[in-house]
Amino acid sequence: MEQTVQKAMNLLEALVRSAQPRRLTELSRELGLTKPNVYRLLSTLSVLGYVKKDPATSLYSPTLKLWEMGSMLVRDVDLQTVAGPRLRKLCEASGESVQLAVWDDGYVVYVDKVDSPQPLKAITSIGSRVPATVVSTGKALLAWMQPSALDIAMERVKRYTPLTMTRRKDVERDLEETRERGHAVNRGEFRVGVCGIAAPVRDRSGAVVASIAVWGSEKNILGPRRDELAAMTVSAARDISRDMGFVEAAPQRSALASEPA
Repeated sequence: MEQTVQKAMNLLEALVRSAQPRRLTELSRELGLTKPNVYRLLSTLSVLGYVKKDPATSLYSPTLKLWEMGSMLVRDVDLQTVAGPRLRKLCEASGESVQLAVWDDGYVVYVDKVDSPQPLKAITSIGSRVPATVVSTGKALLAWMQPSALDIAMERVKRYTPLTMTRRKDVERDLEETRERGHAVNRGEFRVGVCGIAAPVRDRSGAVVASIAVWGSEKNILGPRRDELAAMTVSAARDISRDMGFVEAAPQRSALASEPA
């Protein structure tokens, strides 16, 4: 029985991974199973509603039942519950403090954090609010939100350090660079010498609902490990997004401080 279930799941996964409907003989060859065995499995999966067969071509393809079941699992997913283990893992891997932030009327609000043993003069407080344009978490949200969000955020702008951007055109250019890189950077725009790298978190609809950041001293965050920390942060954000139910589109084939981050 256990082997039959495993074969059925392997078959279903093969169909899901396929870019097009499959023939029974192709599936038999790929899975190393006899054609009668594959036929019985496909028949059972069809009865259960996971697979459909085109009568005209005899090709098999998966239905949306798996997606429907997955949607039921993630519809009530809690962001902090899902993100917590990923934040701790990112803190351990990077050796830096980590934050989770959400958007609130032109500000970011910190809803979770993990502090590293790094000596810092500023500490994040859960529940605190910071103008979104001056920190990496805010930029990681704004870069993928509607332009109207930036209209609101610019109303909250004031100068905190010599590096704070107060002109809209400078902020827009920075957000464009954020989109190109896939992550946002705070170069000390909220607290002198305190920097951060952040990436967006998406929900199952693809909307950006939060951001996570590593933050610390300028030499630690924007020094030799900058690219490594950015890659870690982007990877962690993708993991959280996936846990939230977001399915990233496969690349198309060619025809040929206080809240310092």
